[in-house]
Amino acid sequence: MVPRRLQPGDEVRVISPSRSMAILKEKQVDIARNRLEALGFHVTFGKHVHTHDEFFSTSIEERIEDLHTAFLDQNVKGIFTAFL
Repeated sequence: MVPRRLQPGDEVRVISPSRSMAILKEKQVDIARNRLEALGFHVTFGKHVHTHDEFFSTSIEERIEDLHTAFLDQNVKGIFTAFL
């Protein structure tokens, strides 16, 4: 299976499957969002990307929810991860 190429106007979802994006400076997130938007993409973020515990992670259930939600959303044409 080969997905189609991303096109300007496509929605791309950013999820954070390992660490919370709360550790990133807002300026870094803005730069990344602006670069993706400059390529013509509509950028959205997973529901739990900023949620964190004392280890700056989210629960496994929250990470799975963001991943499943991104794959199930018919409007999302690409998924980017903030951390691996």
